[in-house]
Amino acid sequence: MGADITITWPELDRSVRATLAESESPELVAEFSSAMPFGVVQSHPVVSGSSVTMWLPYLSKAPTPAMESIVDAPIGRIRLSQGTGSKISIQYGPGLEPAKQAVLGQVHEDDLPMLPEVGRRVWDNLFWLKQPLSVHFSAPDGPDAPPSPAPLQSEVAQRMSDAADAIQLDEPQDVARLRTGQVPDAGSFGQYFSVWDAAHGLVRDFVINTLYPIYAALLRDGVATARTAYDVVGTKYHFTLGYHGWIELSSFAQEFHEVLSNQDDAASIQEVLEQLLRYGNALYAWSHQSFPWYVAMNFPLPGAGPVGGRWVL
Repeated sequence: MGADITITWPELDRSVRATLAESESPELVAEFSSAMPFGVVQSHPVVSGSSVTMWLPYLSKAPTPAMESIVDAPIGRIRLSQGTGSKISIQYGPGLEPAKQAVLGQVHEDDLPMLPEVGRRVWDNLFWLKQPLSVHFSAPDGPDAPPSPAPLQSEVAQRMSDAADAIQLDEPQDVARLRTGQVPDAGSFGQYFSVWDAAHGLVRDFVINTLYPIYAALLRDGVATARTAYDVVGTKYHFTLGYHGWIELSSFAQEFHEVLSNQDDAASIQEVLEQLLRYGNALYAWSHQSFPWYVAMNFPLPGAGPVGGRWVL
């Protein structure tokens, strides 16, 4: 382990200290440290067990030599998953999903007793309360403001980057419209939940299960492979994303497709795709946070009793 950081939940009035895993994941830690301080939306997984989860404001690309299964992670482990959206998780109880993620750090032993309380409050907020909730990472002796990003060469990439920055802590307009049923032509028979449910699934599938594999194909196999993959898979989302409320994401996706179709320079295409992924990560984080997970109270496991801390109606 190595340098210490502070993790703060201002709305919960709680903070913990942690040590970054410099010896286990030196390049990953250096990448993370260079982005601090930053704040993002705080969320909670719905299938992985007792962790709090947050999506990074940058696209993590560093090597990840130290990997650990969620089910084997100790309380207080800080993990980073590059393949599911540059996502950080902090373990506060048993993990349920046997997926391996990179080791990023460990919460100090003295602060471990605070984590179950934080985790429970984050879960209740995701499931029921839906209040603004953020988490902030900083180094005790680090700068007071995040570093200035490197200038981007592409005007398209810069607009996507600006859009990603704008929604790190502020709800995107498209999410607010979905949440309040203001999507034109959406829903049927007097309701809009069906479209909200479809939209949440679409943004996850497009960003995590489509854009990330295409990004990997671009880096490994080059422009031609990425172009073919996007033509076959990615373009199918353009209309559907827009119809279900993701107006800006649909527009950005079409702009990326135009760049991918008309340019042969891999570096230029990569720059645009990385900013599209940053925007997609932040948008998915907000979609996950706003989705009405409390409908799960109507689907209790046999003999489970209260669901999410409340008795099933």
